[in-house]
Amino acid sequence: MVEPLWQDLNPHAIVDRIMADYERLIIERNALDEELQKTQYELTELKKTLANSSLVCIHVQPENKCQIQERYDQMTRFLEQAEAKTKSLIQAIPDLMFCINTEGIIEDYYPDKQNKHLLETEDVMGKKIEDVFPKDLATWTQYYLEKTLETGEIQTGEYVMKVGREWHHYEARYVQSGTYEILAIVRDITQRKQAEANLRVSEIQEREKALQLEKTLQDLRQTQAQLIQAEKMSSLGQMMTEIAHEIKNPINSIYGNLTYVDQDVQTLIELLKLYQQHYPELTSEIQDFMAASDVNIIINELPQSLEFMRLGANRLYDLALSLRNFSRLDDQQMVSADLHIGLDGTLKILHTQLKAKGNHSEIKVITDYGKLPLVKCYPNQLNQVFMNLLSNAIDALENQPVPRKIMIKTECCKINPNSVIEDAVRISISDNGHGIPQFVQNQIFNPFFTTKPVGKGTGLGLSIAHQIIVEKHQGSLKCFSQEGQGTTFEILLSLDELTPG
Repeated sequence: MVEPLWQDLNPHAIVDRIMADYERLIIERNALDEELQKTQYELTELKKTLANSSLVCIHVQPENKCQIQERYDQMTRFLEQAEAKTKSLIQAIPDLMFCINTEGIIEDYYPDKQNKHLLETEDVMGKKIEDVFPKDLATWTQYYLEKTLETGEIQTGEYVMKVGREWHHYEARYVQSGTYEILAIVRDITQRKQAEANLRVSEIQEREKALQLEKTLQDLRQTQAQLIQAEKMSSLGQMMTEIAHEIKNPINSIYGNLTYVDQDVQTLIELLKLYQQHYPELTSEIQDFMAASDVNIIINELPQSLEFMRLGANRLYDLALSLRNFSRLDDQQMVSADLHIGLDGTLKILHTQLKAKGNHSEIKVITDYGKLPLVKCYPNQLNQVFMNLLSNAIDALENQPVPRKIMIKTECCKINPNSVIEDAVRISISDNGHGIPQFVQNQIFNPFFTTKPVGKGTGLGLSIAHQIIVEKHQGSLKCFSQEGQGTTFEILLSLDELTPG
């Protein structure tokens, strides 16, 4: 039966309440036991004195003797009541319980009320724990017996034991119930442990789902970044191809006609010189025209103007060629390519951004090209990487005082320390800007991460560059930077697919 006060409590809470009451009663019982022992001692001493001395007996009042006897009887009744209540509480506790003395002998045994254990009371009572329990459990119990008696505090421990074909988890609580005795309360917590294990498994599964979801989200973001960048580069490449085509035809026409114009001008100049030799006497009309038109200056400057026109046409032709090479949209397979051509073509496209503007001085580009073989690669994709890294270097130098420099170095190296030959190509692009803080360096290759103002950067460039180098070319792209000392991006490409140059 459960008291009305405890009707709303769950079974575990009821057991805990009962245990709390029991522990309090144990303390009361111990105090009463000490008081009873003291009273028994006083009564015993009094009886001895009365028995051995008639003189003492004369001075002892009968009422004093009655008071001591009543006190003894009262203490006895209190102890009996405490023991009765203790017994009722023990009967109410569903767990297995047993009392052990200091010699390890089981003095009391109360099987669990759910009949989960097969030990009978007669098989346990009066026996030592090592004769009843397995060796490990007996040693474990002896340890907690000694610790409980030593400290006087409640001890709690857990152990696992096989019952039949199944393993069970148990929680044992040890309470001092007398000077030389402890009470062990053993609860089967297998279901609770199973629930905790299921909860942990569930938490692990949820974490795995969260990680998988995070990975899926990251993949989606990366795919989105790739699609955006691919679409942008496709449009840019198509536009460059059309611009290159539109520029190339008129340039060819201008460049081709410049040769003939130059020849015709030279012919006319020679003819004019012959006229001046054979007709030195000029009419007043011719003299006035020559004076007004500065014919002599024209004769001296016209060839120089034609040469400037030829140089400009050459520059436009090279630019159109660079645009066409940069925007090769038909390279779907790896081809052998000269990386220096890609770097130089990218620099030509960025030529305007490298010039001095307003209060900003010109950015000086220093190239230190080593002897590189032709490399199997996707040239258009590498050009995108070069374009992004060089553009970032230019942006990093925007507010940098003189000198503003970008260094490009290429060389063959050993990507494998055990290799006996140089088996990789290293391309380093450095600037002498302010550098990148460490906390930013850890994120620069993440999609959509950017430190640039809104509208100036999408945060896709370095992410796409990293993917092109690492995934498409099985290479590596690393950033080395210290604040105040500039930044270097290093590209390593394996020469396993090397084609001799």
